[in-house]
Amino acid sequence: MSEKKAVSLVVSDIDNTISDYFDNWSTAWDKGIEMMAEARGMDKDELYKEVRDTAEGYARFHNFSDIQGQVPALSYEGKSKEEAAKLAILDARAEHEVAKIYHSGNKTYFGVRETINKIHQGGAKFVMYTDSPVSGAIARLQDMNFPIDMIDGLVCRADCTTEMVDGKYKFVDAPMQVTGSDCTIYRDKLAEKLGDKLMINGGDVWKPNLGVMDAIIKAHGATPDTTVMVGDNIKSDGGFVRMGVNFAWQAHGSEVEPATQDMYNKINEMSDYKLGAAGHLGTLAGFREKEPEVAAKYEEKMVPLYKGFTELPKYFQFTTEERIKQEEKSKAQLNTAVKARIAGQSR
Repeated sequence: MSEKKAVSLVVSDIDNTISDYFDNWSTAWDKGIEMMAEARGMDKDELYKEVRDTAEGYARFHNFSDIQGQVPALSYEGKSKEEAAKLAILDARAEHEVAKIYHSGNKTYFGVRETINKIHQGGAKFVMYTDSPVSGAIARLQDMNFPIDMIDGLVCRADCTTEMVDGKYKFVDAPMQVTGSDCTIYRDKLAEKLGDKLMINGGDVWKPNLGVMDAIIKAHGATPDTTVMVGDNIKSDGGFVRMGVNFAWQAHGSEVEPATQDMYNKINEMSDYKLGAAGHLGTLAGFREKEPEVAAKYEEKMVPLYKGFTELPKYFQFTTEERIKQEEKSKAQLNTAVKARIAGQSR
């Protein structure tokens, strides 16, 4: 993009876009795995392999406490009553430590709130769109003490805190407890503020889902061309270039610490889900080789944020959809007048 692009809607991922996730997740989980392995006299890497081989994907990446019921090496079956009781106490300590590290590490990147203020000052809307389960997303926003009035929309996936009512996912009438943190008040205030701008998709709906993005754009009165998706993942967040949405790659947020990459390699089985900027750029290189028409869309619609979320104003002008339409109308009228003048002079 050679000049600033006018946008009326900024749709942003949460994890590794406005806040760190993978480094925080890795630090918390590694400590928990270490404590559980030590309690059983196991090598930590041996326990990692057990978790990778036997725990479900959701448990491996989101809810540490779930692995205790899914990994045979962590089972109390066959243990004496005294040994099982001792392990239960040590496991509870490990889970508490994981939750403490995890919640304390959920913080917004530098300048994020100031940039969102600029988005709103220009008249544009700010919507968060994540593949995270809704309870996890709300817990992280609460941990960040993220102001609810800054959020114009939130799009997440359904989980155990939701239920289907009349064809739509709604929160169950119960407290929202997430890894020991009570998110009930924050959830209720957010739901009241957003109304139908809080969209909860099915648990198997993942980015880039063009239908979901189309619904977001229409709900906020924008168009694909006046929308920018901000995210760290070139494949999932950037995939919306297929429908003409602009993409700001949060290259700064996509980077992870070496220890995180090492831990991820131990637990990961999704070969097409990469961590780190180099991995994401490799995905883009794959598009150039196998899907050149998609790669061309990236070339047209993508800009990199090497210094983070705060670089958004460098590439985009935040405004209202009404102003964008008025400026387009004025430009069209000017072009018509210029063409008429040139035609008149040539006679």
